[in-house]
Amino acid sequence: MAGTGWIIQVNEDLKNMEGLSTEKHHWNKGSIYKLPASLTDMNKKAYKPQTVSFGPYHYDPSNPMEEHKHRALLHFLKRCGKSVELFVDALAEVENDLKDSYTLLHSVPKEVTDIFLQLMILDGCFMLEILRTAAHVQLEDYAPNDPIFGNHGRLHVVPYIKRDMLMLENQLPMLVLEKLVAVEHDKAKVKYVNDESRVID
Repeated sequence: MAGTGWIIQVNEDLKNMEGLSTEKHHWNKGSIYKLPASLTDMNKKAYKPQTVSFGPYHYDPSNPMEEHKHRALLHFLKRCGKSVELFVDALAEVENDLKDSYTLLHSVPKEVTDIFLQLMILDGCFMLEILRTAAHVQLEDYAPNDPIFGNHGRLHVVPYIKRDMLMLENQLPMLVLEKLVAVEHDKAKVKYVNDESRVID
């Protein structure tokens, strides 16, 4: 016979069960998934970014690329002439939506979730700079010998960053980029264009 406590719990859960539309909405929120261990355990290296992490799943503060993300943020802010607070405020408005994009955010260490918005801004600005570099946008505020955004970096580092950007667990919600670009250009919304000179405008 099943335990009484369990029966009571099931009956409570049944009373509070969400309707179909609410349940559907809940499952639609997630867009960045963690792969099951049964798959990743076969070849851990194949599912882990090798050069740079984006988002909370593989964040490693000791990765040397974190310093370059910080530099990219400073260049981004100086170029657009906006304060970091504007970007923080814009992302704070949608923080819950951003967190909901990660289906297993609860599995990430607390010290990482505590700096979630910081991660989104650093990673988002870095990703925008990489996308613009890959689209041959001239970012003239970087030194020609910059290890990431200089000529050497474009040829020998950016391709590995782009590869890591394609990894399933190493993604950012599109909403991050939309918000960053909207603040950068003083727009409420952004539109996407097929123009090699601009990645997002």
